[in-house]
Amino acid sequence: MDWAFTASPLSRVKSAPIASVRTTGVPGPHARAVIACAVALLFALALAACGPKHEQHRGYQAAVVPGVTRQKVEAVLGKPQQAGPFSLPTLSADVMTYPFGQVLLQHDRVVAVSINNDPDYRGPAGASVGMSEDQLKAAFAAHRGKRSGHRDSYVAIEKTNETPTRDIYDMTDHVMIELAAANANDPLAPFSVSQITIANSAGIRLLNAFTKARVNGLYPDVRVNNFVSEPWPSAR
Repeated sequence: MDWAFTASPLSRVKSAPIASVRTTGVPGPHARAVIACAVALLFALALAACGPKHEQHRGYQAAVVPGVTRQKVEAVLGKPQQAGPFSLPTLSADVMTYPFGQVLLQHDRVVAVSINNDPDYRGPAGASVGMSEDQLKAAFAAHRGKRSGHRDSYVAIEKTNETPTRDIYDMTDHVMIELAAANANDPLAPFSVSQITIANSAGIRLLNAFTKARVNGLYPDVRVNNFVSEPWPSAR
């Protein structure tokens, strides 16, 4: 579920080539000094290459959950790639975009966290991004216990792209799991998890309101057809 923000592309920095030194015969004192500096530089670069790497892609951090403050989010994750308001007819939120997904806040406190780009993340019942629908069903079946919620099924249409979508609202674990079909033109195409959103009651209201707004045509760029909402987990 995209909240109208996209991650900015990472800038690419090109390093300047190291100048070469030409010598003839036996190097003089100045040439030997230059060569010694070059060798020292290469040695330092080699040590740096063998040292610990700085993480380029920071995944979701478990400390960022509904209820924590904006200050806490930035202390754990740093500044977001993008940040800005998002408004619905009856609700609004602030959206902070990170490499793993988005953090939604109301009154400077987190109400929902959406993860769509972190293969290491495991949500309730072990749900993970990329998991097939059959694997998700098996995961929930392995975690016995009464669950309540609902499932919204629809076709999301963005320009000429149509994506069959299923949103599972698990009110027991306060999570929304979004599944999308791999091939919109194949009615038998399997579904897989495309996003997992952990949310409190305010976050769930926001997610429901966003889907309702798309169903009602408030976002012409992203339309929703064939919308059906039914109880879950009894929904098939």
